[in-house]
Amino acid sequence: MSDRIRQDSFGEAPDAGEWLVREDPDARCFGCGQGNERGLRLRFRRTGPGAVEAEYEAPEHFAGAPGVVHGGIQAALLDEALGFAAHAADDGQDFDLVTVEFSLRYRRPAPSGAPLRIRGRLLRREGRDYWVAGEIVDASDGLLTEATARWRRIDGRRVPRDAD
Repeated sequence: MSDRIRQDSFGEAPDAGEWLVREDPDARCFGCGQGNERGLRLRFRRTGPGAVEAEYEAPEHFAGAPGVVHGGIQAALLDEALGFAAHAADDGQDFDLVTVEFSLRYRRPAPSGAPLRIRGRLLRREGRDYWVAGEIVDASDGLLTEATARWRRIDGRRVPRDAD
């Protein structure tokens, strides 16, 4: 998630209801690139200061066991949510982030073909580091998967797209 994030407000509350949109002209990001037909195509909405959520229904081809979202896809869903939560914590600032540490715990099978909600929230920030947590829940708000991570602000040091 090294491309820039912008916030598009559609609600009246200054914190809640804003859509966080990735400014990637190629829309290639596996997690949130709306132009990536093979990706997750997540769209995150701000739910409060440093908090975001997205709704997602995993297609069957993202299953590991029949009817269960593959664990790696669940990790990608949460990694994306946690990065967006870190961005949501710093209103209007333009910066890049990378995942430094990531810990995941599977609680119950996440069903494919069923509505899921992916949430992320900032726990704390120290210098360039952001500690975040999140979860995947089902339509009844039952906890399926949870994660914590540390993200680091990299302030414009980017990997060139044509790097080998």
